[in-house]
Amino acid sequence: MAREDAEGILTGGSAEQVVSSETDRATPDTAADRPVTTDDGGWEWKGLHLTPQDNAIADQAIDARRATEGRDVNGEYSDHGLTPEMRRIEQELAYGELVPDTEKYALKGADRFKEKLAKRIALEPDKPAQELAAEIHDGIRYTFTFPTEKYTPGVYDAESRLRRRGYELRQRKPSWGGSQYKGVNSRWQDPGSGQLFEVQFHTLESWEAKQKTHHAYATIENPEASEAEKATARKYQQDVSAGIPIPDGAGEISPYEDEGR
Repeated sequence: MAREDAEGILTGGSAEQVVSSETDRATPDTAADRPVTTDDGGWEWKGLHLTPQDNAIADQAIDARRATEGRDVNGEYSDHGLTPEMRRIEQELAYGELVPDTEKYALKGADRFKEKLAKRIALEPDKPAQELAAEIHDGIRYTFTFPTEKYTPGVYDAESRLRRRGYELRQRKPSWGGSQYKGVNSRWQDPGSGQLFEVQFHTLESWEAKQKTHHAYATIENPEASEAEKATARKYQQDVSAGIPIPDGAGEISPYEDEGR
């Protein structure tokens, strides 16, 4: 079974879902579940912790991503930034489009960003928090969908248009051969700001399956879930994934890793 690596990209054979916008939609059920800013300026949530210094680094990283994504402190867009540029790319595509509510979920929620940073700090305590924050590539993320019969040329077209605007491909992870998750996840870098961002490419069916199986993914990732619950969730993901039509040529979309990074 594939696992999400430290930066949210799927690894292994039969891939599980990548945490994306759906994760940010989760709302804590009780006051005890809510993120807390401590009296000294730190941050705590779900047993995770950021020191005041690390919390300040997280806030700076979030602000930098907001600026790169294209909105001001009031959430308003101008004609600059990644999201306005993605909309222009969308208009140029012959077949594809961005998923609904792209503007709403393009920027990772602050507490979800801090949650991810806290987990990375726990895994790599000797690495500076500033470096770990810079490596969180899905602080900004987009998803394009294409009709199944136009999917493969659509992916190549979208990637070509991203490159023409100067965005640099750092990683591509196709998962059409997986049994639980199907799609292509890619990591890009904005040359102006240096910020990493994520772009996923789906068919309408694979996007719908991802949405449909989000609860199953959450169960698999929940450390408090039993092995039986996780096995049921994996089986459900596999059953849903099995019904996704495979686009012609999707299996020929190759993995890519920028060895210089």
